[in-house]
Amino acid sequence: LKSIALLGAIMFYFYICDYDHFFPAGTRVYSRDVFVFLYLVLMVVAVCFTTRECKDKILNRDQTEEWKGIMQVLFVWYHYFKAAETYNAIRVFIAAYVWMTGFGNFSFFWIRQDFSLYRMLKMLFRLNFLVVITCIVTTNEYMLYYICPMHTFWFLSVYAMMRPLYKRNADPKVMAAKFGIYFVLVFLLFDASGVGEMVFKPFYPILSYRKSLHEWMFRAGLDHYATFLGMLCAYFYPNFEKFMSSLELEVCDRKTQVTHLLVKFGIAAALVTSVGFWWCHVFVLPKFDYNKLHPYYSCIPLLAYIYLRNILPSLRTRYIHMFCWLGRITLETYISQLHVYLQADAKMLIVYIPGYPLLNFALATVIYLCLSYTLFHLTVDLSAYLIP
Repeated sequence: LKSIALLGAIMFYFYICDYDHFFPAGTRVYSRDVFVFLYLVLMVVAVCFTTRECKDKILNRDQTEEWKGIMQVLFVWYHYFKAAETYNAIRVFIAAYVWMTGFGNFSFFWIRQDFSLYRMLKMLFRLNFLVVITCIVTTNEYMLYYICPMHTFWFLSVYAMMRPLYKRNADPKVMAAKFGIYFVLVFLLFDASGVGEMVFKPFYPILSYRKSLHEWMFRAGLDHYATFLGMLCAYFYPNFEKFMSSLELEVCDRKTQVTHLLVKFGIAAALVTSVGFWWCHVFVLPKFDYNKLHPYYSCIPLLAYIYLRNILPSLRTRYIHMFCWLGRITLETYISQLHVYLQADAKMLIVYIPGYPLLNFALATVIYLCLSYTLFHLTVDLSAYLIP
């Protein structure tokens, strides 16, 4: 009852901020100097004062949460400061989120073999409870919060791939067939003209935005191979882990040590070169030109980051707690930003302190993070109560 009352109070605050306009609206003004300065200060403080140790495991939970937190700050500030020039970087970040959906859920189903209705309901509740309540309160369309339907769809796609013949998932031939079928279906949905619109038409009441499926096809299509890549990475994760371990074995032979270092840093050099090519020929393109290539090239920076972040044990065994904390509440910060950090569909600021934009930014950020953190725990508590 306490959780429901608190949730109701926060939803009321959403309403008075974004729809009753209790607080004045402010214009977003972009300054590259301020934007970069704030992020650098945040990064330095986070690294210097919140770095902690964790277990030596590639892509461990703390590391992936940290990754989400680092990206989420820039994603939210992209909206807050109207930092249009960072658009292409934001696209890569969203691809990384979708990649994690494939990687994380494939890993869960592969290891736990839990395809129960309970597991599915828990995940669907986590992804959609807050956004559904918000839609009811604000009368917004579901697709305004496109991250939620997108992650829901890709989660269900992973489930649909892993569930059939799951007792034979250990057979490489079965998995090869599943990956092949999945790839072909994704290709048909998003690369074959007209197929996606026809398939998703029955879901028009849920996926439409302003009486069209265009927004759904655009948003989901931008990263339509990211989940597939995430699942592939999860499938070959044990092989990669063994490979990295073999390069880090303590050996007496000097020649073997040098060979291992050359292999490890040779791969790093190849990846950095690939990122350089991607940066010079893809990343720098204007927004609309970049979007055409993004689904096919976003894998380059993603794989490079994963490898370089885990190249040394000293990097793997440390994480930045501040960003890890933020990473755990990304869903709540994503939804809340539209109502208590910004207003008018993220086109205007909420002004608490008129005439003092940076002080207003500081106060708005504190309120926004406190509410997001509270909403995260309310969702967890209500999930435990409603789906025990």
